[in-house]
Amino acid sequence: LLAEFVEAVRLSLEGLAKSVDPAALETAVHALAGAEMIHIIGLRRAYPVASYLAYVLEKMSVPAMLHEGAGKLDHRHALRPKDAVLAISFAPYSEETLSFTREARARGLAVVALTDQATSPLARSADTALTVQEVDFGAFRALSATIALALALAVAVGTAREA
Repeated sequence: LLAEFVEAVRLSLEGLAKSVDPAALETAVHALAGAEMIHIIGLRRAYPVASYLAYVLEKMSVPAMLHEGAGKLDHRHALRPKDAVLAISFAPYSEETLSFTREARARGLAVVALTDQATSPLARSADTALTVQEVDFGAFRALSATIALALALAVAVGTAREA
């Protein structure tokens, strides 16, 4: 069982290394590094990625707010004109994340999506979309490639803000 999960993770990481769009990554870093506050939203399966992004950005002293939906609380009032949104969702897409993203776009905020397909509803409502495909093993998808991409994005944003 462990060997099967390791193989799925390996294939996912190899796929990410071959498919990441350097221009989209650079655009995402620029948009997020220039924001006064980065609002991070990722629910359900995307929540571990969102919370890890918030942790890494905090470690790098980058202002970020994790929107987690606990208690059905909605913190959209915290969105300000010079902020940006980093939204994470995969099929089946979280309607809460999609709604949050649409509202942020309507308010003129930059939106960066981390999703599974360039044609996903999240990618369509974002300024920039970074896609990552995780290999399924049974009914489960590891998040290893997604975490790797998120970590690279967060460190690049933190480094750009320091420069």
